[in-house]
Amino acid sequence: MSSQLEVTRKPEGGRPVLLCVPGTYCSPEIFDLFDVALLPDLQIVPISWMTSPGPWDIPTLGRRVASLIRELNIGPVMIAGHSTGGPIALVAALTEPSLVEGLLLVDTGANTEGHGDITSIIKAIEVGTGPEFFERLLRRSFYYQPDQALIQRLSGYADRVPREAALEVLKSQSSVDLAEDLPKLNMPAVVVHGKHDQARTLAHAELLVHHLPHAELRLLDSGHTPMVEVPEAYVEAVRRLYDLTR
Repeated sequence: MSSQLEVTRKPEGGRPVLLCVPGTYCSPEIFDLFDVALLPDLQIVPISWMTSPGPWDIPTLGRRVASLIRELNIGPVMIAGHSTGGPIALVAALTEPSLVEGLLLVDTGANTEGHGDITSIIKAIEVGTGPEFFERLLRRSFYYQPDQALIQRLSGYADRVPREAALEVLKSQSSVDLAEDLPKLNMPAVVVHGKHDQARTLAHAELLVHHLPHAELRLLDSGHTPMVEVPEAYVEAVRRLYDLTR
């Protein structure tokens, strides 16, 4: 069965791949905003899972990512999971560990314990979204605020996301706890956490590092979206993961 997942860039054969899984309502464009010339050995391949057909629950999305790797014949790959993309990446690695050679887990967690605003976000989506909601949600994802042009592009992407996709994945994320499964993952992992993150706490990052057998923590001077806010430090984390997998 096809994964039915849309990638924003087709990979070429013969070069290592960093498969990028963004968070809820988050455009895959966030993975394209740093200078890719800084990572000449890597192909950055973002997934737009929110604009792909459903289902959108975490376990199914993780299995679909594993299927995508097989479909594209690019494995084993490194996977970068940002925010909601983190548990999706973890499930993909648990589903078929041989397809995943490394994990970059960015401002995410194995569960949502202590994730203070996920319930209020779900309730807001149920009532109805719009430009003001998306801008408020996006602004909360940055400590160092990007320019208005980027916010408008990101908001435009969020506005194209089916409401059902956001509700299904967030409700699923609220009930999923992968902490007990983390010791099964023996590939290298780099856990990145923004010191000023308003969504995820340092405890979420520390739990990942504590339970993953081969993980290290990188604290960055950013909010929830370090690849946009501190791209050079983010690239260093990617390069560290790449080195660990060679």
